[in-house]
Amino acid sequence: MGVVYRARYSGNDRMVAVKLLPQEVAADAVLLARFERELDVLKQLHHPNIVRCFGGTCESSQRFYAMELVDGGTLGDLLEKKGHLTWEFVVDYALQMCEALQYAHQNGVIHRDVKPGNFLLTKSGQIKLSDFGLASIATTNRLTAAGRTVGTIQYMAPEQIRGKTLTGRADLYALGCVLYEMLTGFPPYSGENAATVMQQHLTGPIPHAAAAVLDCPLKLDQLICELLSKDADQRPATAAEVGWRLEEILQPGRRVTAVEPDFFSPAITSTKVSPLQNITATPSDASLPAVGAFGGSSMLPWGLVAVMVLICGTVLLKWRATEARLTHAERQFVQLFQTSEPPTRVAAAKSLAEFGPLRSSTVQALRDATKDTKPEIRVAALSTLAKHAAECRWLQNEMLHIEKVDENPEVRHQAGVTVQAMKDAPSGWTIWSFLFWGFILAVVGGLAVVGSTIWQRLKPIAA
Repeated sequence: MGVVYRARYSGNDRMVAVKLLPQEVAADAVLLARFERELDVLKQLHHPNIVRCFGGTCESSQRFYAMELVDGGTLGDLLEKKGHLTWEFVVDYALQMCEALQYAHQNGVIHRDVKPGNFLLTKSGQIKLSDFGLASIATTNRLTAAGRTVGTIQYMAPEQIRGKTLTGRADLYALGCVLYEMLTGFPPYSGENAATVMQQHLTGPIPHAAAAVLDCPLKLDQLICELLSKDADQRPATAAEVGWRLEEILQPGRRVTAVEPDFFSPAITSTKVSPLQNITATPSDASLPAVGAFGGSSMLPWGLVAVMVLICGTVLLKWRATEARLTHAERQFVQLFQTSEPPTRVAAAKSLAEFGPLRSSTVQALRDATKDTKPEIRVAALSTLAKHAAECRWLQNEMLHIEKVDENPEVRHQAGVTVQAMKDAPSGWTIWSFLFWGFILAVVGGLAVVGSTIWQRLKPIAA
């Protein structure tokens, strides 16, 4: 739609990229409007993962605007050169993509043309989303007639192909296509012509990246499959949710690695035999038991205790890392729930419902939201409290009050569901309590076995 030049701004001697709309293209009213729309969009978006616009002019016949010069090529260029990327690089880039899309969607902008060629790369590896020529803004008039399709067919969501009204989930579908291509080296759907590709987007089976990339984490494969869902409602609600799930995959304790299952096996399954165990006791070997008091078979309990301690330590360290990561993610979703637009707030509440025990501040935020002016927010908060009924049972009287007096019937119904969930919620120990005390008992039992073994060995020596 435009021609991009490398240029120098004489005012401060800065090198920039200038996008120029040729006059023959400007004669097309729709293309001209899209160019002006792109300038308007970039002016309002200020994010490190979105290409920065320095301004321009659309007043004369020479229409152009200047933007930052990104000198590392595009993600499409990188894939053409390397073929595909490792899953760690894919997740790192995807996290940056989610940051850009979440910011755009929060500002009412749907990109509609997410693809590798529209992600610019700096030489330091930073991703920058560019080319908002097809972007739509919620508060402006449509430039695409109803039933018409615009975009790049390899990355178009089914609803985009059908010409339906789009939400941010259309961009998330395209993001799924991009992640699949980054992992495998080719887009999820291909064919001899555009019609074949579009039909596959509409009705074709969802491909698994893990089938082509054997070291792809299963959680990443599952996330991509959800992003590629034909039904937009089955995809993750927001780019922020996708980012949180990607961070989960990167947790050191949850990576899929080849060596992890064998980490403790040498201490348990080793077939190496101590030399002392090969000696046959004879009258001339009478001194051997004393020598073997701390060797031979007595090393088995020590080995078992060492393994138990290592397992407990590893589990606790991984648990603490997981808790720290989940706490950070929980705070992010609480912030979205408190500050975003209603659809995003509802999606954030649904995400919080999937967490483990919530922090007290999160419960308080949900409690405050039950008094929100918007019924859909009150319903979302009540629904999340119902998912955490056991830990929020102390709010039961408040839920009963809402069930009786709220003016909205849907809110009253959800309050009743929440009250019933609180009544039915089991009390007492949680699974974490059982695991914790189980580990403690295992360590104490192991130490008792070792102590008993040492005592039995030392008795003959003392005698």
